[in-house]
Amino acid sequence: MSRAEATIFIFAIVLLIGVGWLTIFLYIKSRLSAVRHSRIETAGEVANIPLVAAFSGWRGVPWICWSSSDLKPTLILHADHIECRVIRRRRKIYDVVSRVDYRQAVGTANIVLEFSDSLSSFVGNTGNRDIARDAIKRLAEKGCPLSARASDLLDR
Repeated sequence: MSRAEATIFIFAIVLLIGVGWLTIFLYIKSRLSAVRHSRIETAGEVANIPLVAAFSGWRGVPWICWSSSDLKPTLILHADHIECRVIRRRRKIYDVVSRVDYRQAVGTANIVLEFSDSLSSFVGNTGNRDIARDAIKRLAEKGCPLSARASDLLDR
């Protein structure tokens, strides 16, 4: 392989990698943009919280997760229970929610639900602080205990 061929080959590889990363970046940006402009859908006493992604982690350690999904994340607040989905759909009554927390990082606004009957937690990324605030307010109205961060979010 000559020096010119090697240079063209390396340029092509760098170009393919760059296009791949650009595609991933634009996909994530469009997902976040779509969620930022959406609102909580209500039908009677059911509230469907729009999520960008969902994660299952361990209670008390929300930034370490053992499963995640951005295909069809679900958080639905019913009159008597919560329905959430990362990989599979789970239903939990409000009495087993031991704590509702709020975590924020660049591009994320996460609602963290910890359950007293399970070692796992549910983390839903709303991508929007206003949606997270509204969802946490609805959870507080159902009697779910809030962390200091979640309470601060409601006070803002």
